[in-house]
Amino acid sequence: MRHLLQLILLLGFIFGPLSVSWASDLPIADVHMHAYERTASEADWYANKMDSLGVKWGGGVGSYSDEMAAKLGSRYIPAFGQSQFMAAFKKGGEAALQDPNNKFMKFMLAKSVSLFEAKRIKGFGEIHTDNHSSGPMPMRRQIPLNSLVIIEIYKIADKYKGFVQLHVEYSDGLADDVIDLSRRFPSTKTILAHCVPGRTPNVLPQLHKIFSQTDNVFCETSGENGPTHTAMVPRKAKIYGEGNGRMFGKSGVNAGWRKLIERFPDRVMVGSDTCCGLKPKYPELIEEIRRDFLPAFSTDIAKKLAYENAVKVFDLQ
Repeated sequence: MRHLLQLILLLGFIFGPLSVSWASDLPIADVHMHAYERTASEADWYANKMDSLGVKWGGGVGSYSDEMAAKLGSRYIPAFGQSQFMAAFKKGGEAALQDPNNKFMKFMLAKSVSLFEAKRIKGFGEIHTDNHSSGPMPMRRQIPLNSLVIIEIYKIADKYKGFVQLHVEYSDGLADDVIDLSRRFPSTKTILAHCVPGRTPNVLPQLHKIFSQTDNVFCETSGENGPTHTAMVPRKAKIYGEGNGRMFGKSGVNAGWRKLIERFPDRVMVGSDTCCGLKPKYPELIEEIRRDFLPAFSTDIAKKLAYENAVKVFDLQ
C-alpha cells in the first residue's frame, strides 16, 4: 500500500505540473476580445499583450478597428455592428433594434456589405438581442431572435459565409430559435457569446439540443464562466464560490460543462471579454484559461478549445 501511494504521488507530481505547463504553451485564439482602439499606440498595447501572453489571434466582437486591423493583420478577427446596434438602442430603445429603417440600422447593414466586399470583416458581433439580466444596466434589452434586423444581418452574413456572434440569454425557446436560424442560413456560423448566460442546469440542455441538431453553431467561454468576471459580481461569486466561475475555476471544470465539451469538442472556443473597464485584467483573463480550464481536458480537446476550432470557424492563417 505504501509503495502504491508513493507511485500515485509520483505520477501526480510528474503529470499534473506537466499538463499545466503544456497548456501554458498553447497558442490562444481569443474569440471575444473587445478592442475599441482608435490610435496606433492603443493597438500596440493589445498587440504587445497578445504577444507576451501567447494569444496568436483575437477579435470576434466589435467594435471594428482599422488600427487593430493594420497592426494585427491576419491575426485579427474583425467583427462589425456592435457600435451601431448600441447607438440605435441608446436613441430608440428596443423598438429601434427591430426596425431595418432606423438610421443606425440602415447604416450598419449597408456598411457591412461594403466591408464584406472589401474583405475587411469576417462577421457581426457582439450583437446583444437578450441581455436583460447580464451586463451593465444601461445596456440591457430583450428582443426576439427572429426580429427583422437580426434576419437582415443573417442574410448578409450568409451571402458572404460569415459569422454572427450573438449575446443571448437562456429562455425556454432559445434552442428552437437558434436551430431555426441555423437551418435558414446554413452558410452562417453562429457563435453564442459566453455559452449563453443563465443558470447551468437550464442552459446545458439547450446547448446539448442546439449542438446535436446543427453543425454551424458554436459557443465561447468568456464572461462569468471564469473566476475573474464572476468575482466582480458579489451575488454571482456567492453562487459559484470563491475563485470559481459558472464553468471553471480553482475547483476545476463543472461536471455538466465538462460533459458538454467532451461530447461536442469541436463547438467550444475560448474568449476573454475585455469589455467595460476590464482591459487591464487581460493578462489575468488569459492566465485563468490556461491555468483553470485547458488543463482539465485531454491534449487533443484542449488544442481544439484553445485555437483549432477558431482556426476553422474564422478561417485563420
